[in-house]
Amino acid sequence: MDDKKVLFIYNPNAGKGVIPKHLDEVTDIFEKAGYSVGLYRTQAPGDGPKEVTEKADLFDLIVCSGGDGTLSGIVSGMMKLPKEQRKPIGFIPTGSTNDTGKSYGLPKSIGDAARIAVEGKPFTTDIGHFNDTFFTYVASLGKLSAVSCFTPQEVKKRWGYLAYLIEGIKVLLHLDAYDLKITYEDTEGKEQTLEGNFFLGMITNTYSVGGFNGITGGHVDLQDGLFEVVLCKRPRSLGQFSKIVDNLFLAPDKDSNNELVTKFKTGKIKVESRDNVQWVIDGENAGKHKCVDIENDHHAIDIMVDKNRENV
Repeated sequence: MDDKKVLFIYNPNAGKGVIPKHLDEVTDIFEKAGYSVGLYRTQAPGDGPKEVTEKADLFDLIVCSGGDGTLSGIVSGMMKLPKEQRKPIGFIPTGSTNDTGKSYGLPKSIGDAARIAVEGKPFTTDIGHFNDTFFTYVASLGKLSAVSCFTPQEVKKRWGYLAYLIEGIKVLLHLDAYDLKITYEDTEGKEQTLEGNFFLGMITNTYSVGGFNGITGGHVDLQDGLFEVVLCKRPRSLGQFSKIVDNLFLAPDKDSNNELVTKFKTGKIKVESRDNVQWVIDGENAGKHKCVDIENDHHAIDIMVDKNRENV
């Protein structure tokens, strides 16, 4: 009987560049789990997803290591295949923030995460469809959302999570906002329209964004076919800004709204603006757009999680 085959795709530069030092450990774990191992070291943006799309049929399992953007790329490559041809994906998080790793309950230990990748169980998760590409956990608009992808890599490596906070404070001093028209389908399937001047918007399927738990709401389900949407209007005073912060980070009822923050669930949303708006998906630059269509692709991908975990 042929061995099971795993393709291990890793980003050597993610986080503080730790994964190359653990290659022997990781491959040993994979081999002891009964897999023959193929290795692919990413060389340039986009080559990981291409490798998945072209080689997935040759393997039983794809495992990747890197930050949230690395996993997002691997998922995007897999989503280009017909659903019946998609393979489970294991993830060894080694990035600076690791929001997706937290959402799927993956440990920080490289060895422990590697074992879950090959010995865990598949968790069928929803994936976001953003115009002609895909995202794993968040599509966001506005300068504040762009902090992660425009923070220099060398700063991320040296300072880690603190780097995001420093850059975020800089952005808050010079907030831009956009006049947006938002059309979405509510949980009863009815079309709703919302208009306003917003400086931040997040369409998410995650428990954590930017390292903050609970920011997306109090009732998140990664498998329900719905996004959690958070929209923040531009504050006109320090008091209003404080009110936004209280709602997002301190409010006991995480799903509450006020005149500055709007939260709702949807499986389908369109965001339109007169001006080009900067978008970020899974911490990576998604370009500037005047119109974005986002849909929830229900039960699209299997992510490997701890076999003893009851809920994700």
